[in-house]
Amino acid sequence: MRAAVWSSPTLLLCLASFFWALNPIVGRAARDLISPLSLAFWRWVVAFLFVLPFAWRHIKNDRQTLRESWPGLVLLGFFGVGLFSYLVYSALQYTTATNSLMLQAIMPIMTMVIPAVVFGERLRPLLALGAGLSFAGVVWIVTKGHPFALQLSALNRGDLLAVTAVFLYSAYATFLRKAPAVHHLTLLAILFAIGAASLAIPYFTMLASKGLSLPPAEVVAAVLYVGIFPSLAAYGLFNRSVVLIGSVRAGVYMNLPTVFGVGLAIPLVGEYLSSYHFVGAIMIIAAIAISRR
Repeated sequence: MRAAVWSSPTLLLCLASFFWALNPIVGRAARDLISPLSLAFWRWVVAFLFVLPFAWRHIKNDRQTLRESWPGLVLLGFFGVGLFSYLVYSALQYTTATNSLMLQAIMPIMTMVIPAVVFGERLRPLLALGAGLSFAGVVWIVTKGHPFALQLSALNRGDLLAVTAVFLYSAYATFLRKAPAVHHLTLLAILFAIGAASLAIPYFTMLASKGLSLPPAEVVAAVLYVGIFPSLAAYGLFNRSVVLIGSVRAGVYMNLPTVFGVGLAIPLVGEYLSSYHFVGAIMIIAAIAISRR
């Protein structure tokens, strides 16, 4: 059964999407208890500590390959792990988990457009149409249904941070194909270590200015959740899926966290949907349907 699950990209991506769906909900619920920088830093520390015992012997076997390919790994870990997670949690200080999740629905389009721009893959007319429609849906949500009355000063900074985070993860998914041929646990451990290291200096600088304090149980629970499930489990499942079917096909499933998450955010954190959410969602769903063709 384990072998069957590990070879099923559909099941792996559905599980990863469910774990990711709860990530912004937990981040939004804990926004007054822990800073975005602290949550992002400890997320990757926890993930690294949990994976290291299983990855250590593979790291030793892959050390030569790691030495030869460290620049690319540093870029993947910095942008797709450390900075990405910090932007996600920073966005949740200013916008709702629902908005964050709905904006994540543009990720399937980005994972198709970025390879066309970066690697020169063919950008079919329908894909271009889907990309434009997806962008229109994002603009509709970010402007709360008033795209023609757009004023930069009126934009929610949380929505802008969320869109930036989505772009970074889409780029990470695209460039994951360039990752070195090492064991999947080696790759996870190294990326988690780089993600934590990229946040270490700003985190300890903040700690020096504010001092240490004993975290409440809710913060410990939030850190353990984001460190294990949307980090260790979801990244491992997603990376395995990219190996099986490639980043473009795997990216199509990245609208699932929105489906799972919006349904969970309403009862768990008391959020609600507005009419502009529905209109923007229809545009994004239509874009995904077009791009799938």
